[in-house]
Amino acid sequence: MNTLVAKGEGQINIVHIGDSHIQADYFSGRMRERLQTFFLGGKGSRGFIFPFRLIHSNNAFNFAVTSSGLWTGCRNIEKNKSCTLGLAGASATTKDSISSFSIRLRSKDYPYYDFNRVKVFHNMDSTSFDIETSNYLLKQEFVENDSLGYTLFVMNGYSDSLTFYISKTDTIQKSFTLYGINLENEDPGIIYHSIGVNGADVESFLRCSLLTYQLSKLTPDWIIISLGTNDCYSAKCNMPAFEKNLLDLITKIRTAQPKVPILFTTPADNYRRRRYHNPDVAVASDVIIKVAKENNCSVWNLYQIMGGYGSMGSWLKSGLAARDKLHFDKPGYYLQGDLLFTAFIKAYDNYIDKKNPF
Repeated sequence: MNTLVAKGEGQINIVHIGDSHIQADYFSGRMRERLQTFFLGGKGSRGFIFPFRLIHSNNAFNFAVTSSGLWTGCRNIEKNKSCTLGLAGASATTKDSISSFSIRLRSKDYPYYDFNRVKVFHNMDSTSFDIETSNYLLKQEFVENDSLGYTLFVMNGYSDSLTFYISKTDTIQKSFTLYGINLENEDPGIIYHSIGVNGADVESFLRCSLLTYQLSKLTPDWIIISLGTNDCYSAKCNMPAFEKNLLDLITKIRTAQPKVPILFTTPADNYRRRRYHNPDVAVASDVIIKVAKENNCSVWNLYQIMGGYGSMGSWLKSGLAARDKLHFDKPGYYLQGDLLFTAFIKAYDNYIDKKNPF
């Protein structure tokens, strides 16, 4: 971080994993925007995305997706499915012999991003359809030719959009499954990857067998975990299981990147089914704080910062929360991003002061 701020050199990869509070990317997107514009030369690339629009779910607000062909989805919250999943916690599969999807980054009321390298994580065994693009700026390289890999597209110029074409070129090919896309460039700065799945709890990400491998490919320097809301939403929530799942998730993350700092954020105050105040948010927050302390992780206590038990009502009256008393409106998520950014800068300033006391 010091080298990036002082000399404008290097890249820092931050990975933010969560649930519905992250899938739309308002909270994480605000944190990305504040970090990347805090100092000159801090804007890196857009980072990892998953086109949820392909599987009929809400996309992050800052990129658009169009497609052709029939696509079906699988998400880590669907316990009755046995599909292979990766870091995104979701996959999109097509069996159409000719199909496509396009990505276009939006810059209205948001920083402009472009990229010149694209990693497409997908199934790469002999039954997979081929993926290519007709963009004249691109050349295509297959950098890993196994079932866990990705296809790397290296461009001769920068772009903010790209169309991928999926086609069957051999009779043994049966389908194509997309696990996620990493939009990269060589610019110095902060790359803030956001990964969220509506309804996900900690156990949901433990079902993702490719999570560790794909996370290692992002070489994260800092990981933020914003889970827990769905672990304590039910009146029958199981706190011992929640604690064990948190420990298992830490193990998965540290298998991918052994020394990476991990920050947990506690869940926000909320109501069950809009009517019943949820007292277990405080219990889940205490479990997160305990696990973090015992495993050398950090905590940003959103539950306490927003006012603790009963505070969701105040946020709703202030126009910051959604009427379901579980989610937030865009201004509420932006405020959370601002508060987390402020806490980060304060911690960074304290670190600098300790290193340079005079």
